[in-house]
Amino acid sequence: MNKIDEKIIAVLLTHNRKELLQEGLKGLLSQTYPLEKIIIVDSVSTDGTYETLREKGIIDRSDIRYIRLKENKGPSGGFAEGIKFALEENPTWVWILDDDISPKEDCLENLLEFRDISQCIAPYREKTVPFFNHAIGVSTHSKSLSFDTGKSFIFTNTCCFEGMLLHADLIEKIGVPDERFFQVYGDTMYGFVASLYTNVVHVKKAVMHRLLPVKKPLTSRRVYLLVRNHFLVKEYLKKYDLLRPSFFISIFVLMILHYSIIMAFRTRLISMPYAVIKGIMHGLSGKFGAPK
Repeated sequence: MNKIDEKIIAVLLTHNRKELLQEGLKGLLSQTYPLEKIIIVDSVSTDGTYETLREKGIIDRSDIRYIRLKENKGPSGGFAEGIKFALEENPTWVWILDDDISPKEDCLENLLEFRDISQCIAPYREKTVPFFNHAIGVSTHSKSLSFDTGKSFIFTNTCCFEGMLLHADLIEKIGVPDERFFQVYGDTMYGFVASLYTNVVHVKKAVMHRLLPVKKPLTSRRVYLLVRNHFLVKEYLKKYDLLRPSFFISIFVLMILHYSIIMAFRTRLISMPYAVIKGIMHGLSGKFGAPK
């Protein structure tokens, strides 16, 4: 692909996964459409990430900038900081990625084919359905439920931090991700807000390889975040006059019942009911950010 007159900065967020990080970097550095710069945002890794990057000469490259945060702010806060650093480079686009995925060499090139119809373009993540359920209290407005219909791209009203390509003009309108989410729903809501300003497009031939299994274990920490952050979702829906109280409350009650059943019949962990109660209390009192 001939390089268009647009500057693209990648933001790669990492935390204690130095081996996977190197695989992701290989994918970024081999893109058929070359990146202007890669910003590595290290959420205070303790596994020797900095030392490894220094030994391999990665940090000394002119096209790579290494940023070590003072605290772990989770994906939402980490990408918020990374995007701020990226904007200092006056980019046209900012491409954000986690350290557990690696883009196929033509991934960015294929994403850019849709730059005339969208300012928020997402790749196809292997073994992942590019849609979300109704947990946030709104329905997707996609024109198809999957790529199975043979479509090369699909419209949705949400997105994911794993490979989201954002135009700088869109970031100016919607801001950076809300670090209060820390983790869970942060990218869902960021993509949802983006959809209010642009078409959100998922592109089938823009492929991201997964370096870890898709399934996430249901820990008490994750249950806490799911319950607590539901109150942040409510805040966003209310802000954009999209809150349907009865529907939202129903979803919330069903979620609590769902986790109660899991607690009773699957995990049998005493920490689970505490996580649910703590999530409700912190959500009501506005205690967000990194779990304490």
